[in-house]
Amino acid sequence: MERREFLQRLAVLMAAAPGLAGAPRSWGGLGPSVLPTRSFGSTGEKLPVLGLGGFHLGRVSDEKAARALVDAALEAGVRFFDTAEQYQRGDDSRSERWLGAALADVRDQVFVMTKTWDPDARSASTAREHLESSLERLQIETLDLWQLHAVSSPEDVDRAFAKGGAMEAILEAKQAGRVRFVGVTGHKDPAAHLRALHHWDAGMRFDAMQLPINPIDRHQVSFQLRVLPELVERGIAPIAMKTVAAGALPQQDVCTVTECLRYVLSLPVAMLVSGMESPEHVRQNAAALAAGPMDAEEAAALVDRIASRADLGLEWYKR
Repeated sequence: MERREFLQRLAVLMAAAPGLAGAPRSWGGLGPSVLPTRSFGSTGEKLPVLGLGGFHLGRVSDEKAARALVDAALEAGVRFFDTAEQYQRGDDSRSERWLGAALADVRDQVFVMTKTWDPDARSASTAREHLESSLERLQIETLDLWQLHAVSSPEDVDRAFAKGGAMEAILEAKQAGRVRFVGVTGHKDPAAHLRALHHWDAGMRFDAMQLPINPIDRHQVSFQLRVLPELVERGIAPIAMKTVAAGALPQQDVCTVTECLRYVLSLPVAMLVSGMESPEHVRQNAAALAAGPMDAEEAAALVDRIASRADLGLEWYKR
């Protein structure tokens, strides 16, 4: 892509980014979040822009450390908590168990999301089983967001959206009031996300989509160029993940954590879910986002600067 065309497309994307504002409501006894907020697609919700990633929550040393991490997130203004039944499944899905215990006293003051992952069958029956188990481990009756997890290809998406597929159970759960909102996540291929949007256009509507977005993605098979504009057009909430490429971008001196997060915030995402494994990491990310998004000149300069680092072969962080 020519630099002029690239800058034009970047400017269009950045112009679509919603404004930031203080929290529009009190979060119960927790009070207003100190983080800026954005609209969560067309749901009517406004959420702080930083969410705590559940996979990394399940990797801390023990439940005490998990509670300390959640407490630090709450103190930093985080109100969105991500997890999945798949995370640490071999350890009784401890991410969900630890998160449920840590949020037990503030459940009505936070936004909880989990996911169903059944890559071999993508069946409605398995998804229903996952929901029951997830609700029990999380100690809640109603989920704020339930997502079809880790779609990997258009064929994978078609299985999940077919009659008897997992998406059938997900949409049924929303209609029954067991979950408030539903979505789709994927790490690997923008074509899978676009196929899910094909089904959305055909009437199988979901509220959110989770996808990798970071500065290096501009130079690869790009989610932010191919998928993000389509989400904005439909009013689907884009949830950014892999914002520092699983830590690889700062570790390999491509860009700093603050640069990565501020760049992503300059795009029309609803929020960023970040894998954070210590209270210090939470505070670092919250401070970076409190500084606000990059302007167009900063963002373009960053993407230009890292262009020579984009020849990394397969997108190694999209796994």
